[in-house]
Amino acid sequence: MNEQAPELNLGMRILLQGEQSIYNRILADIAMGKLVSGDRLVTTQLASCYNTSINPVREALKQLEGEGFVTSQKNSGARVAAFEYATMREVFEILQLLEPYFLSWYANHCSQESLTRLAEIQAQLKTLAVTDSAGLRDLDTAFHWEMYRHHYNASALRLWKNKKLILQALHGDLPVCQERFNATLKEHDHILYLLNARDDESAVRALTKHVISGGEYWSSVITEQLSELSA
Repeated sequence: MNEQAPELNLGMRILLQGEQSIYNRILADIAMGKLVSGDRLVTTQLASCYNTSINPVREALKQLEGEGFVTSQKNSGARVAAFEYATMREVFEILQLLEPYFLSWYANHCSQESLTRLAEIQAQLKTLAVTDSAGLRDLDTAFHWEMYRHHYNASALRLWKNKKLILQALHGDLPVCQERFNATLKEHDHILYLLNARDDESAVRALTKHVISGGEYWSSVITEQLSELSA
């Protein structure tokens, strides 16, 4: 475990807003590369790091083990796991259900102020260099959060944040290729256009396609990586 904690980036601040449980803090440290695959997770050290008692750390590690982020063996104790393709696939399947649900409500209730904010975030995205994968992740999270944060279902929003945080942990250190970078901007433009046109059904369809495209891209990236490792 690296001693210096990196500052929370924009996307992480959004995902952790009001969610500072020990579970989320450990998952965030994995997502930001402070904890990497193979690192030992010593409960006393983690309790000291997070300024808490041992029991909350044990509970968090048990939950993370159940989700595949932590492995536990008798002789070596708990360690950060090597992540599996199946975990990412399951997360994307959940997001494909949640995000259209959020947008269908937003499309009927969004204010002009919120649409203006969306356009501002999209404008910021367009200023990024195509090599700035971290910036893309941050502003993409901000773009989606602006559409979803107004929703009345707080439990569903917490679930979305959790799954996005898990995605960051799964592939937060992988670069985004230029083709996917440009496709993301184009898909955002189309969603924003449909929202401004008040074409609610088309906006939901466009968002669904956007989420599926992202899932297919990352699935192909991870599959390629696994093939290279096994070659």
